[in-house]
Amino acid sequence: MSAEAGRIASAFEAARGATGLIPYLTAGYPSLDATLVMMQRLERAGARAIEIGIPFSDPIADGQEIQRASEWAMRAGVGADETLDVVARFRRGGRLPVVVMTYANPILRRGVESFASDARAAGVDGVLVSDLPPDEIPEAWRAFDAAGLDTIVLVAPTTTPARTVRLLERCRGFVYCLARTGVTGRSGGEAGSLPERIAELRRQTTLPIAVGFGISNPTEASRLKGVADAIVVGAAFMRAVAEHPGQGAAERVERLAADLIAALA
Repeated sequence: MSAEAGRIASAFEAARGATGLIPYLTAGYPSLDATLVMMQRLERAGARAIEIGIPFSDPIADGQEIQRASEWAMRAGVGADETLDVVARFRRGGRLPVVVMTYANPILRRGVESFASDARAAGVDGVLVSDLPPDEIPEAWRAFDAAGLDTIVLVAPTTTPARTVRLLERCRGFVYCLARTGVTGRSGGEAGSLPERIAELRRQTTLPIAVGFGISNPTEASRLKGVADAIVVGAAFMRAVAEHPGQGAAERVERLAADLIAALA
């Protein structure tokens, strides 16, 4: 494995024992230039990695904040190509690991081998395909592996033990443990005992564990300090942008990131 391919692993290894922040941004919201600036600000704030979403018309795992951000970006013509381009622009100086979050349709429409190789060339470190199980479209998983992309998988409170084993076999980089069922940015849903689920995952894998869905402020973040290796926060950052998309978005995003990171320190 090359040094580039190990960027996610290196980031977690360098901060072993500390809980980090993985912010989510929708590419192109409010603009591609603003996305780039926000990525740079998040690196400056001390994020562990960045998750960047390809705008999609039917983001079934995402709540209204990210859906609206996707609609905004798609109206401006932002898709997979533009998302990879902004990652490439970030890579000219940025060293933070970048995970692209998407759905199967944009990848299949573009061609899985083309998407994987172009993502790697742009400087993407990992991919999270929310609606692609590990036993479907095997050519996609082969393409990700061939390109040296880490494949992040989602483990939910309702995932059965047998299914968890299969997901962990497919997982690379880190495990994305859902704090609850449902969509991003909303409360409720089945949660179960999160510390117990994380402890069980640790018995089954040596990969870092990031927790997402339902974490939006420093108080909620602090509850996972020392429990998870990272938290993933998305809807809260999109709400920060939505306060005034045309003015001060990068500053608000950086300020929220700093507050969350301070709560995890």
